[in-house]
Amino acid sequence: MFRFTAILTLLWLPSLLMNWDKLDNFFIWRHQLTIYTGLLGLGYMGLAVLLAMRFRWVEEKVKGLDKSYKLHKHLGIGAAISLFFHWLIIKSGQWLVDAGILERPTRGQQPVIEGINWHAIAEQVGDISFKIFLIFSIISLVQAISYRRFKFTHKIGGLLMIAGVFHTAFLLDWNIGTIPMNIAIAAISVVGIWCSWLSLSGRIGQKNQVDGKVKNVEAYSAQPDQKTAVRFSIHLKSDISYKEGQFAYLNFHDGEAPHPFSVLNFDAENRIIEFCVKDLGDYTHKLVNNLKVGQNVTVEGGYGAFQIPEFEKQAWVGAGIGIVPFISRLYWLKQKNEKQQLKLEKIHLFYCVNSEKEAFFRNEILSLLRKLDFIELHLITAENGELLDSELIIKKVKSKDFDTCFCGPQQFGQMLKTGLDAAGISENRFHIEYFKMR
Repeated sequence: MFRFTAILTLLWLPSLLMNWDKLDNFFIWRHQLTIYTGLLGLGYMGLAVLLAMRFRWVEEKVKGLDKSYKLHKHLGIGAAISLFFHWLIIKSGQWLVDAGILERPTRGQQPVIEGINWHAIAEQVGDISFKIFLIFSIISLVQAISYRRFKFTHKIGGLLMIAGVFHTAFLLDWNIGTIPMNIAIAAISVVGIWCSWLSLSGRIGQKNQVDGKVKNVEAYSAQPDQKTAVRFSIHLKSDISYKEGQFAYLNFHDGEAPHPFSVLNFDAENRIIEFCVKDLGDYTHKLVNNLKVGQNVTVEGGYGAFQIPEFEKQAWVGAGIGIVPFISRLYWLKQKNEKQQLKLEKIHLFYCVNSEKEAFFRNEILSLLRKLDFIELHLITAENGELLDSELIIKKVKSKDFDTCFCGPQQFGQMLKTGLDAAGISENRFHIEYFKMR
């Protein structure tokens, strides 16, 4: 985001430098900063809608869809801040004149406009859409709103992008200094309108979607008469692009928006894909308790870049249901190990659970490790007073020369990352899946 901001700033600078001899005038500065904040706002919005399209080539650039959505969120916040200052700078002139602090600039006689005043309409569209965008941004950031409503209101983003392009197109400055900036604005506008159309027409991720049917359902319980998680397999009608450690969006056509879940295992030969979902909220509670064999489902994916690092020594940390992508890695390693000798020296797999009753995958993991003797399982149980931290990881690995992969609660991951960094293990060697799509 910093580099993108720097590029936009460099494109704006020629316009500022063209007015170098007039920069002692408040209204010149006001005009230039209006242009700059508008450019940032439009640029952030354009890049944000591009990231939301789930294009594979974009995902590869940002190293995973989880990173893409994190950047998307930051761009949305950046756009809201930029457009707030854009509006504030525009209003500042009138406010200062009304307060008697500044005199209204003399502009001479204005030309008579015949027909439709597109300039005035563009200003009105900008003012109205800015206020809607602020409300839209607040709705998007409030976690209390359900995922279903969040996805529905997010469709407004496409309309706001189009409104932003319309507002910009009729208020552009045209001179030598603005040529680089205007070329960039044209490119952002084309991309923004195209992506907005894909969003509004429901075409996001369409090329990555495959229909299937639920084949098997198995419930896991940590407490009597209470389902904690559900494991299920889906038979796909056609093949899907997938790498170990990835996730996919599932749409059960139940009126809810598609939700992302980590893939547990994928049998490409038989087109059987497995998932495990834990009861963590309203939607997952309904899924865990109501999923039935034979249900139709659309699978979209796979997404993410949570693959195995190349370093010979590694520590894997799966907290709760965060163990799922690591199990998919184990299945992949088992298949690969049968065909060729792996270069991995030692992997320590930390499986963190609240109680042993919630260690649903322990036996499955131990079964897989029989053919992967370079991987050692460490079950960390909070109920027994066992808490994983950076010191324990280093103690078990018996080295500080290793890569760490983490999937689980974000705060827990950040704590481990900070601790390992403090111990002298670079943050670049900590790989995390930001499994937060809003």
